[in-house]
Amino acid sequence: MPFVPPPATGSPSDARPSPRVGPRAAIDLGSSRVRASVPAHEVMIDRPSAVHALRPRADEYADEYAGADVPPERHPIRHGMVVDLPGCARLARLTLADVCALPAPREVLLASPVGATDMDVRRAVAAVRAAAACPVRVLEAPLAAALGAGWAVTDPQPRLVADIGAGIVEMAVIIEGRLSHARSIQYVAERRPGPCEGGLPDHVRLQLVGELHQMVKDLPPRLRAQARPRGVLLTGGGALPPSLPGWLAARVGLSVTVAPDPARATIRGLARLCLAPAALRALVAPIVYGLSDSIDATEVADAASGT
Repeated sequence: MPFVPPPATGSPSDARPSPRVGPRAAIDLGSSRVRASVPAHEVMIDRPSAVHALRPRADEYADEYAGADVPPERHPIRHGMVVDLPGCARLARLTLADVCALPAPREVLLASPVGATDMDVRRAVAAVRAAAACPVRVLEAPLAAALGAGWAVTDPQPRLVADIGAGIVEMAVIIEGRLSHARSIQYVAERRPGPCEGGLPDHVRLQLVGELHQMVKDLPPRLRAQARPRGVLLTGGGALPPSLPGWLAARVGLSVTVAPDPARATIRGLARLCLAPAALRALVAPIVYGLSDSIDATEVADAASGT
């Protein structure tokens, strides 16, 4: 029987967490795909980041849907950020309902772009919390991707990662379980005229080279000397084209490695963290939004009503 959480009601600060005995769940809200996992049950789901719009009840909007068998799709996530909170809450609810069996999850681990503002993070948390009705733990997406690639992210020596997603590219240096010198590129993911090597528009590829050069240059000399021999790890669906690693290595002067199944590296990393010791979760993902933590009562109510 799939888990279908009750809608959130009232102010989040008034909510009280109920005892949870279920496993931890993980969710990666991508611009083109949403992936969720309950690793304790060895379950993972991968679905498009779109939901059908709800049919309006008001008669004045009926003409918009006249003759349509299926309501139009809504894409609530762009550049890895939530732009439609009720739509994202519905998407998270549908995804978690498919992946979670009773008992309900005790906590959901959520990947967040490093370029996200505090409000971006809170909107994503509001959507997931409205969908799952449990605490939400936030982890930066490049760190999750490195975990999913099998890296020991607590290594004291620096490692470089570039996570190439739909509409967003994020780069960071990972040292002792924390991100440093993080950089982000947002771009329009739709196909454009002209050559597009490596699955990215030409100007984004060139910008990626420049950002990687600058990120390495900004490291202190000792860390730079340690990072260079280790090269760059590529994750994300944009790392799949076989021409990209060689093209990038020739221009940045570093070895380039593609993670196994790079499109799912982030969700694998979140799943790995679900099963990790509590000390590791506290180190790499210390921020947890409990049910009693206030985000924005209006946003949570809007998200719940949209599910």
